[in-house]
Amino acid sequence: MTDANAIERSPAARHWGILGTIVWGAGVALVFAGLQTAAMVAYVNHGRTGLSEDQFRALLDEAQTNGVLLSIATLLTASLCVPLILGIAKLKRGSRLRDYLAFRPVPLRTLGQWLGITALFLLASDTLTWALGRPVVPEFMKSAYASADPAWLLWLAFVLGAPLFEEIFFRGFLFKGLEGPIKPWGAIVATSAVWSAIHVQYDLYGIGTIFVIGLLLGAARRRTGSIFAPLAMHAFANLVACTQVSLLLAR
Repeated sequence: MTDANAIERSPAARHWGILGTIVWGAGVALVFAGLQTAAMVAYVNHGRTGLSEDQFRALLDEAQTNGVLLSIATLLTASLCVPLILGIAKLKRGSRLRDYLAFRPVPLRTLGQWLGITALFLLASDTLTWALGRPVVPEFMKSAYASADPAWLLWLAFVLGAPLFEEIFFRGFLFKGLEGPIKPWGAIVATSAVWSAIHVQYDLYGIGTIFVIGLLLGAARRRTGSIFAPLAMHAFANLVACTQVSLLLAR
């Protein structure tokens, strides 16, 4: 596999330091959360008047597993937050997106190797989950897919929208700002921890699994020096998850 140590940094390219990364990152997170919340509130209030507080809360809880709403909210946040991240990166004088967000091509052989590692990890993870007597397909995914109409919208959101935003933000923007002050492996662990923590729709076991996947994605980002490797791996993992739930519900 390609080791990107020699190409990871360009002396002429600049990026936000750890404080700027944290502040701007928090800003992006607030925009993301605000868009998600606004989409849910709009869904709950659409065509309804005079809702009591209990009714509103019940509908809000229901909205969190509604496949159509989740798909629209995911695509909306990706379409708005990705340009926001690009703009923040360009605000830093002397920055270059190719260096800042690791927009570098990856040899097909190297990409295939990382996708193979991802497939092996998913197989091992599912085997362990099954051995522990836990459902391979989480209840959240079952509810979201069952309520997604059309289903292709959920596939688009989960396989394209979510990986695009999350990888550019976590393994792109945050990773670059953290790898200097806390070293690359520190950045891998930190971004994996924050990334897994936002997946509150899953239980602790699911969040722990996502954290480990994050370590794998971070390692790919570091080793290849490119965001495209973890982006492809993330999309592949979500594609597998969507395929699993579709086959399960088709029985």
